[in-house]
Amino acid sequence: MVMLIKSGSISGELVRMKREMERILDRISNESVSSAPKRDWSPSLDLIETKDSLVAELEVPGINPDAINISANPDLLTVSGEKKQKGGDQEKNYHIRERAHGRFSRSIPLPIPVNPDQVEARYIDGILRVTMEKSQATTSKKIEVKTA
Repeated sequence: MVMLIKSGSISGELVRMKREMERILDRISNESVSSAPKRDWSPSLDLIETKDSLVAELEVPGINPDAINISANPDLLTVSGEKKQKGGDQEKNYHIRERAHGRFSRSIPLPIPVNPDQVEARYIDGILRVTMEKSQATTSKKIEVKTA
């Protein structure tokens, strides 16, 4: 069905804009599938508060735990490392390549202060779990009102 639209009409302009947007989106979609640029990546993160601690869980599958660096301040957790590419990739002809590799660094502002001396990290099944004890300063304390 051929649709005749009066030149210069609003509906004609909207149809033209729609076609142009579809063309741009198709081009972007095709480029992102066919080319996989090497880039830094950032692991997914959950930050959970329990009664006594903050727990950060990061998805870092395929990374040697010895290649992960963690530092904690009372208000900031930083996790960095590198996910290395497997050897022999030069000889392979990839049709699709979506798995991320390269260096990563995440600095997570903490919503409550933690004790940097009481931080523990465990790596199980590709999940890095960093448990940080809350700072004692965050617990409420009853203040006695003194009289003269």
